[in-house]
Formats: sequence, structure tokens, C-alpha cells
Amino acid sequence: MEINLLNQKNSIKLEGYGKDKFIVSGKEYNYPILILPNDIKEKKRLKISDLNKKMLGKIILENKLDFLILGINEKIDKKISLRKSKKIVVMDTRAACRTLNILFSEERIIGALLFPIN
Repeated sequence: MEINLLNQKNSIKLEGYGKDKFIVSGKEYNYPILILPNDIKEKKRLKISDLNKKMLGKIILENKLDFLILGINEKIDKKISLRKSKKIVVMDTRAACRTLNILFSEERIIGALLFPIN
């Protein structure tokens, strides 16, 4: 699915997503990705089962993020323990992609860890 881009100063632009892929700033990614205000990191070996508050908290702290969006394509209730954090927002990957561009257009200092749609 293609995403409408809003005016944003951020150099990272999430342009689309689909089955097993993301298109960010003109490049296709086929694995989970960590999108930061000015960087994209492909996380080829990362699995949803690897996620924990400590790891996600480290991403937030090291990158001085206001919060981190976690986009997963599995039942969100499996990761309910992550939802208790005020700095981690868990949502469906599709919604996370749309939300990320809106927040970047508002110049928010956020990141997103997105898992592809299967």
C-alpha cells in the first residue's frame, strides 16, 4: 500500500508497505526495520519473540526518543506487557506506518520498530 506523504523536514520518508516489505526513502526493505528520525536500520534476525522492555527501552534511551512505535502483525495482546510502558506504543504494522509519517510531519522525536506484514 502506498502512503500519502505529508510535508516534513525529516529525511526519512515511509512511502509504502505490503506483504513482506517496506519502502522507505526509495529503498525496499524485506525484514523488520528500526526507523529513527535520521536513520534506518534493518533488523534481519530480529523476531517478535525477542522483544522485551529492556531492549526497547535501550533504543529509546540511546536515540533520545520521546517514544517508540512498535508495529507488529500478530495479535497485539501477546505483547500486552509491553503496552504498560508510557514510551512504547504497540499497534498493528499498517496503523504504525500511517502514524509514523504523521508524527514525523509534526517533527516529533520518535522511532518505530516495524515488523513486515506476512
